[in-house]
Amino acid sequence: MASQEIEGTLSGLLSEPGVEGYIVINYDGIPVRSFPENNELSVQYAALIADLVAKTKATLKQLDPSDSEFTYLRMRTKNEKEVIVTNQIINGCEYILITLHSCKFSKDEEEKKEDGDGEDDV
Repeated sequence: MASQEIEGTLSGLLSEPGVEGYIVINYDGIPVRSFPENNELSVQYAALIADLVAKTKATLKQLDPSDSEFTYLRMRTKNEKEVIVTNQIINGCEYILITLHSCKFSKDEEEKKEDGDGEDDV
C-alpha cells in the first residue's frame, strides 16, 4: 500500500460521521500516526490497547485453537466509542488501527430517537 493511499484512507476515515480521530500503533504498542496529534493520549491508548489485543488473541487461541483469528473489537464508553482493527498489514508490518467515534448526539437527534423518528425500520 503506497503512502498516498494510506493517507487517503485515513483522511476518508475522518470524513465519516461521528469519527473524531484515529491512532495507528504497531504491535509493540508504539504509536505510528494519530489525529488529532496528542502524543500523551496516543501513548496511553497505544500501551493499553496493544496489551488488550495481545491478551484477547491469547484468550481466543486457548478457547478455540482452530479458529482463533481476532479481527476487531468494539468498545463503547460514556464519551466515545473505540473500534480496534487488527491484522492491518502494510509493507509487511502489522498495525492496529484505533478509531475514536463520538457517541454523543445533539439534543435534536436524542429527541428524534425518543419519538422513534430517528430509528431505521428493520
